[in-house]
Order: sequence, then C-alpha cells, then structure tokens
Amino acid sequence: MEIRQAFPNEVEAVMAVLNSAKQFLAESGSSQWQGENGYPNEDDVFDDILQGQAYVAVVDGQIVAYAAVLDSQEPAYAKIYDGKWQHNNYRYITIHRLAVLRDFAGQGIAQTFLQGLIEGQAGPDFRIDTHEKNKVMRHIVEKLGFVYCGKVLIEVSV
Repeated sequence: MEIRQAFPNEVEAVMAVLNSAKQFLAESGSSQWQGENGYPNEDDVFDDILQGQAYVAVVDGQIVAYAAVLDSQEPAYAKIYDGKWQHNNYRYITIHRLAVLRDFAGQGIAQTFLQGLIEGQAGPDFRIDTHEKNKVMRHIVEKLGFVYCGKVLIEVSV
C-alpha cells in the first residue's frame, strides 16, 4: 500500500471512497456523515488538498482510503466532556474523515493506513474522534493504542 498526499485531480476518486463509507455508516445505523449538507463533500476534500492535509492509500493504482491529517488545534476538542485529555499538549495531530472503499473492507486497510499516517507525522500527540455508533472505527483506533478520553461535539456547517 502506498500512502501519499492527494492531488486535486483525485477528488472524484476520494468522493467514491467517502460515499462508500457514508453508505456503510447508514446501513450500520449511524447518523455519522448522513447530514443534508453531504459532509464530507467535494468542497471539504478540495480544501483538505489545498491545505496539504489530504492523504490517500493506493493499492494497485486505485485509491482505496482517504483521511485528513491536521497539524493544528481542533476547536471542538477544547470542550471535552464526560472525560479529559490525557495530555494537554498545545500541539497535536488530528485525524479526520478517515474512510475506506467498501470493496476493501475487512482487509486491514484502515488500520494499516492509519498506522502509516501516524508514523509519517512528527506529532507529540495524536487525536481522533468518531461517532459512538461507528464500532468499526472505534475497534481500529483501540487496536492502535488510542484511549477513550471523553466526548466532543463536532459540528459541521450546513
């Protein structure tokens, strides 16, 4: 698997990955990524690319996974409840919008991709959030050593 930054001409392929994940989440009973605004949408992906924070996993020339890796503070993380952060590092890496093409589910793509993204960053601290009903992602992040710290409210503009 190749892990690299995404290019502007790959927005359509990235959207295929994200739409596949949206469908899976809906079928799993999760409201994550089911809003009227289509989040994450093409504009979100294009913005990620322009900001240098869009990453893809490529297998045999095909984009099979996507994530945004932000080296900046996540404003929503300042308001954690039902818990607290283990570290109060000013600088941390946040991983958002992690998705795998459904045809590649169950092959360890998400775990390998996420591990590769982490290893490719020089952050003292890594944070990730997901919907409480996203059992697959929760399992993957726990396997990689992430620890549940509490709840944050992530609002997406409509």
